Amino acid sequence: MAKIDVIKEKINYLKVWLGIFVVTLIGLISWIANNYEKTVMIGRLVFSLIAVIWLFFSIHILNKKILEKINSLEEL
Repeated sequence: MAKIDVIKEKINYLKVWLGIFVVTLIGLISWIANNYEKTVMIGRLVFSLIAVIWLFFSIHILNKKILEKINSLEEL
């Protein structure tokens, strides 16, 4: 397999994970918006907010990796 094909496959794989993270982030934010008043345990709300922050940074890191891979295709 050519090097360009390998890089394209890595980009596609990263895009799948990016989509999963974005969907999870949207779902978690909507869950927090719907249930923040009903949440009895403050720990569950704090854990959810930490998960939102983690997902946000994961999306940012994955996006940077995808852009790096795309920029490396220009050199080939």
